[in-house]
Amino acid sequence: MASINTNMSATLAVSNLNKTTEEMTSVLTAMSSGKSINSASDDAAGLAVYTAMSVDYAAWEQAGDNAEVATAILETADGGLSEIADILERMYELASQASSGSVTDTERGYLDTEYQELVAQVDSIVASTTYFDTALVDGTYNENFTVSADSSVAAIAVDLSTQAFDAASLGLAGDLTSSTNAGTELTAIEAAVTTVSSGRATVGALMSRFDYAGGNIETAQTNLEAAMSVYMDADIAQLSADQTELGVKMDSAIQALSVSNENLEKLTRLLS
Repeated sequence: MASINTNMSATLAVSNLNKTTEEMTSVLTAMSSGKSINSASDDAAGLAVYTAMSVDYAAWEQAGDNAEVATAILETADGGLSEIADILERMYELASQASSGSVTDTERGYLDTEYQELVAQVDSIVASTTYFDTALVDGTYNENFTVSADSSVAAIAVDLSTQAFDAASLGLAGDLTSSTNAGTELTAIEAAVTTVSSGRATVGALMSRFDYAGGNIETAQTNLEAAMSVYMDADIAQLSADQTELGVKMDSAIQALSVSNENLEKLTRLLS
């Protein structure tokens, strides 16, 4: 029925044009952001899953940072112990020379001067082997590091509190002023070398564990990131196809609206 009161064809054309425009806006938003979900209305369930994954990913990132910090701490501690080990080697040479009957007490006095300086240097290294002013090898360090996003996984304990590595704790309290004293120091130095080697072995074992933990963290992050992309990353190829299709629909809707308006004008001519 021809009517000038209600232009249904125009109304339908406008409705389809508005719907297509909304869809085009959504497609262009996704293309510009690179995200398939830009508001909760796009995919409420998908957004909820993605949000939960994002929290897990942030937890894994922090776990990775924790593992790196722990490794840096252990490397610092190992560096200090390595220097002490080198000093003990030189101290052993001095004590061995002083214990020999081929040197006099005067010469032993010279050897002892260097020996005592090295003893003081051991204490200096212990005092300066720190991480942000926290001493690492004085027998007080004991901290835990979380290396998983799963709260049920126990943290790794970095416990360096079982042994201090200062001169007194290593039993280096004597001198080289006599052959007997030098012999006593040789025994003490041998024990100190064993203690330092044991400490470095403990540090090395922990470093190895954190290396493996870091690898596990990296794998978990990679897998989680892949899963997150399924929900969030926009399919640009599909969006391009959708854009073309919607463009055709918009052109058709505009053309239909134009024809509807022209038809209405033609009807009004019948009244003249």
